[in-house]
Amino acid sequence: MKRNLAPRAFTLAELMIGMATSSIIVGALLFSSVGLQKSLHASESYASNQSDQRRLLDCLSRDMRRSIGVATATTVNGSGGVRLAGAAVTIEEGTSLVITLPAYYQSNTPADAKYDQSLAVVAADNYVDYGTGTEHAPAVPVIFRKQYVENQGCVCFVRLEGDAQTILVTHAENFHLTVTMAPDGRSGAVEVNFVSPRHGSETLIAMRDEILLRNNRLD
Repeated sequence: MKRNLAPRAFTLAELMIGMATSSIIVGALLFSSVGLQKSLHASESYASNQSDQRRLLDCLSRDMRRSIGVATATTVNGSGGVRLAGAAVTIEEGTSLVITLPAYYQSNTPADAKYDQSLAVVAADNYVDYGTGTEHAPAVPVIFRKQYVENQGCVCFVRLEGDAQTILVTHAENFHLTVTMAPDGRSGAVEVNFVSPRHGSETLIAMRDEILLRNNRLD
């Protein structure tokens, strides 16, 4: 004689407990995944920002060390600059840094065949410089500016020399460049900082370089 066994299943309480436990586990996994993605994105942005920071600092420091004049200007072409000495200036909101470099190449136009050909060394007026014949060549103004660049669709730090524009940093909204010159105008410092990309952080990541001008200032 066979005994009939009643079918068995989970009770409603057991189902509710199982669903609640599964929801907690899935929620924890999703929360961890989102947190990990944010952390990876912040780390990638941080590394990219530091690379941009170093590039801007190196480029500006190089030009300042070999400059014969350092000034600030608010005009588009850098004219009417004010000699920078014994003060600090932040390069943004229409303020540009104008660095005057000794002429080295025969042309400042990229399309010119003499664009990469150097000038001869000329000794005149009690100092040695590049030029032609017995005269020094006109100095070359280089402009560093923070501005909106249309073809990039964002705010950038740019370097302007003659007809050539070099974009040093894109998406530079959170980058800040400060240049300080000593009272004698012979030394100074360059500092570039940006806001940490980590969510909710207001920490400034700063990088600084001390500058000693190699040439006598003529401005």
